[in-house]
Amino acid sequence: MSKTSHTHTDAAPLRDEEFVAQIRRSRRRDKTSLLAARGGVLVLLIVAWEVLAGKAGEPMVLVDKYFVSQPSDLLRRVADWIEQGILLPNIGSTLLSMSLGFAVGVLGGVVAGFAIGWNSRAAAVLTPFVSAIYSIPRLALVPLFLLWFGLGLGSKVAFTAMLVGFLVFYSTYAGVRDVDRDLIDTLRVLHASRLQRAVKIMLPSAMVWIVAGLRTSAPYALVGAVTAEMMSSNSGLGYLLQRAAGQFDTAGMFGSIFVMMMMALVLNGGINLIERATLRWKVASNST
Repeated sequence: MSKTSHTHTDAAPLRDEEFVAQIRRSRRRDKTSLLAARGGVLVLLIVAWEVLAGKAGEPMVLVDKYFVSQPSDLLRRVADWIEQGILLPNIGSTLLSMSLGFAVGVLGGVVAGFAIGWNSRAAAVLTPFVSAIYSIPRLALVPLFLLWFGLGLGSKVAFTAMLVGFLVFYSTYAGVRDVDRDLIDTLRVLHASRLQRAVKIMLPSAMVWIVAGLRTSAPYALVGAVTAEMMSSNSGLGYLLQRAAGQFDTAGMFGSIFVMMMMALVLNGGINLIERATLRWKVASNST
């Protein structure tokens, strides 16, 4: 009798492990098929773009490439920029202003979100002013930033930080306000300091919101840097785009946009790494 029950208890974990392994294999197959479908759609779009765009009057041409260029022309323009030593310095300029603006915006947004979200009285007093400033059209502030910070790196960093900071602020503020007050009261009864309550309860609970704010604001860091470069700069991808537009160089415009898209994908990958590092419990729960 005991031998039979022992055999059953040994078989149960084996069945559980086989079930988990089947689920993981199924998810890997789904992921592979998804990547294959995305790759197929991308190849189809590129081929259609190459074939249907060209010189007016050519067979199968539906759109003059003067308006939409072609993938082959786009890649040739990017290759020419690399060969001439134009592309990499401009990418570096955009990366510098984007990274500094993103860092300043995230730091300011997290600190302000915690400071205002922590104090209900401060939130009631300051939230209307924050909302009023946030409602101002962004481009309307560019002349002021140029006046305050000049035509160099400072204005680009300030404009980028403003775009990022507000998004991170609202996410952090919502995360702090969403913390379970019973947990805070429990630590208060245990005579925990404000710093201990912030580190033990506030920060872990609000981290999901903060990471969501980072994911939302990351593309705006690139948008802010490029927009500032287009308005007043002689370097960066925004400058390349503006120069190509002034020369009616469609391939150059699409080439600039293509490089920006690649940078955005890399930036999004970095945010995924941050999410995995800071929200390991959430990633682990999603993978089981």
